[in-house]
Amino acid sequence: MITSAQKVSRIKGISEKKTIFLVDNNVISRARLRNSIRLSNKYMIIGESEYDNYFDKISLFNPNVLIFSSCSDIIKNSVHLERVKRDFPLIKLIIIAKEIDENEFLHAVNAGVAGYFSINTEPDELVQLIDDAIVLGAAFDRTLSKFVFRLLCTLGDKLKPCHFDKSPDEQFNLTHRELEVASVMSESSQYKDVAKKLHISNDTVKMHMSHIYKKLGVSTKHEAILKLQSKILEFKLSSTF
Repeated sequence: MITSAQKVSRIKGISEKKTIFLVDNNVISRARLRNSIRLSNKYMIIGESEYDNYFDKISLFNPNVLIFSSCSDIIKNSVHLERVKRDFPLIKLIIIAKEIDENEFLHAVNAGVAGYFSINTEPDELVQLIDDAIVLGAAFDRTLSKFVFRLLCTLGDKLKPCHFDKSPDEQFNLTHRELEVASVMSESSQYKDVAKKLHISNDTVKMHMSHIYKKLGVSTKHEAILKLQSKILEFKLSSTF
């Protein structure tokens, strides 16, 4: 018999998983991708769709990650990618291409894609790449390594490394509580959810968010979260050099 504590633990485990929405016209490809993602207990697939009607369903499911599988002609569809990033800035967008193409890879990056891999990627490696795309904000197929290196060499002196001696909370003078509120807000955009998780009132959450907006120089939740996420990534990267 399952106890109440076990039920709560089970529900909590499900709620902490990152949610994924799959887009692919090929039923077999979607099934293969589902099986690969299920190798990890970090993710939960909450919806699937073909390319004709995926956009309306994104609003309904509001996933953490949107995966375009068996994707072809990225250049032609880059407008759609940009629309997703514009209307749903917190969703991580990952492309799983039929064939790796350097030109399409650049268009995908310019459109704000966090990951770009081959459909032939082995399941274990695919899960790791999805992890990297979500946590680091960028991951690409290993066959593109030489191309990226050549691209960096071409840019030469135009590349300017950024070093941050202070963490994002120190840069913006955020209090510990403000950083907590921003962190929880990045997982759920509802004030009531943040209030419940931190055991504070809705008005207190709004007050903290107002202070965060002022310190970051932004006016919306999306802008605040994106700015903090980018600074956290820059700080982590600079700390490795």
